[in-house]
Amino acid sequence: MKKQIENAKKVTDKMIATITSNESLSKSAKMKELFDIGLDIKEIAVIMNVRYNFVYNVVSNYVNMNKIEIVAKDKNVKKDAIIAMYLNGKTNKEISIELTTNYNYVHNVLKQYKLQNVVTEEIVSDEQQAN
Repeated sequence: MKKQIENAKKVTDKMIATITSNESLSKSAKMKELFDIGLDIKEIAVIMNVRYNFVYNVVSNYVNMNKIEIVAKDKNVKKDAIIAMYLNGKTNKEISIELTTNYNYVHNVLKQYKLQNVVTEEIVSDEQQAN
């Protein structure tokens, strides 16, 4: 999740340091400020040295309460990359390492892909036999 910012400026280390070193702000307020300058949840979690789900909860509540527009990531990008790598001959382990993705996720994506292709092939062969 990332804030949609018009006329976005490049986020500098100085901007981040200014926010994180401000003693008058709580952790949650710092997270909101970092989100406001355009950092995503993962980056904020690393900078603040806290868990991802802590940042996610703070930011998602902030977004919902203030009706802030966010940039949603396309979830199919990673699935498409997994399938493309599989078709190029990579193993599940190689794919999970290269994409820094959980092995089980790679396995499940490929399992669904294979099942979908089997069903599609059966439909095509049934249609060919009918003709």
